[in-house]
Amino acid sequence: MSRETVDNFDEDADVNSVKVASNINISERQRQTLIEVVDDIAGEEVRKVTLVLLNADQETTDEEISEKLDMRLNQVRKSLYKLYDLQLATFRRIRDKSTGWFVYFWTLHPERIDMFVDRKQQEVMEKLLERLAYEEGNMFFTCNNPECPRVTFQEAMDNNFECEHCEGRLESFDNEQLKQVLTEKITEMKEIRDKTRKIMKGET
Repeated sequence: MSRETVDNFDEDADVNSVKVASNINISERQRQTLIEVVDDIAGEEVRKVTLVLLNADQETTDEEISEKLDMRLNQVRKSLYKLYDLQLATFRRIRDKSTGWFVYFWTLHPERIDMFVDRKQQEVMEKLLERLAYEEGNMFFTCNNPECPRVTFQEAMDNNFECEHCEGRLESFDNEQLKQVLTEKITEMKEIRDKTRKIMKGET
């Protein structure tokens, strides 16, 4: 039954008769990556919900997941929406003619995990590059009090080179070591991305 047919038949069909098959075709590597990523980012409850969806051969409702896991319905729904926010699950809804309530049918998209991982690695890379550019584009000053933040040259000049927190004298701060650490992390991140992409392509 096509999605279009289901949508046209929503109001008159029994909710159990309009389920769409969930054709999940992924590698074992993608499966394990999905489980590990979800567990790391969203937690154990979301991982449990993910496993139910992953092993389902058709769309699954939140109530069915709640029964299978013996988990409160509101917890299941929170987990499902976390997967939705991560773009790893989608849903459609129909109105149950007998009750008037909407029923939500959920589908997992484990095939998106590679794109998700690549996007997250790209975000980390961009943040590192932005931080390095900030460090390279500014001169910094500090009063050497560990409880006080360092400031840029402009901020130091605006305060007559006096710390606005402890009133100590602001001195030039050498950030060469920090820039070196950031440069090394960027190199490491590039290597990780290259390796990850090769694995995704099935290369050794």
